[in-house]
Amino acid sequence: MVEAIQLLRHVNVKVIVTENFKNQVSNDLNRQIQQYETVIQQIDFEVRRISTEIEKKATPATALESKSQIDNVKAQAVAEKQRLTQMRDELLNRKQVLFEMPIGSVVTQFTVESPVQVRLGDDLYQRLESGEILVKDNIIQEIKF
Repeated sequence: MVEAIQLLRHVNVKVIVTENFKNQVSNDLNRQIQQYETVIQQIDFEVRRISTEIEKKATPATALESKSQIDNVKAQAVAEKQRLTQMRDELLNRKQVLFEMPIGSVVTQFTVESPVQVRLGDDLYQRLESGEILVKDNIIQEIKF
């Protein structure tokens, strides 16, 4: 009979908001926003390039089919641009929320898993309770389990 087993529990990593934290996260968000904007511009360029290519290859007999292909490419591009724009807008919203966070407030940044050993006779739910790591400017301030 097994008397102990190792399980995983969730540990919340919480951050004390500082100017340094805000700057780091803001810079990361700006980089991601710029990447989305670049991809959106590339989509426009590719649509023009592909449309021109299709038009050059078109003959009077294939004109209707060529127009259909161009319309299909444009529709796919519009859908992809909408998806990317929505993702970019979510990042802009996150940036606004970040800007409004008061210095000294505590926010959950992410969750990690941590192993925990449980033995016969342990209170399972107490052992599996989420832990917490408190961080300020990338330095661990407190660990709670």
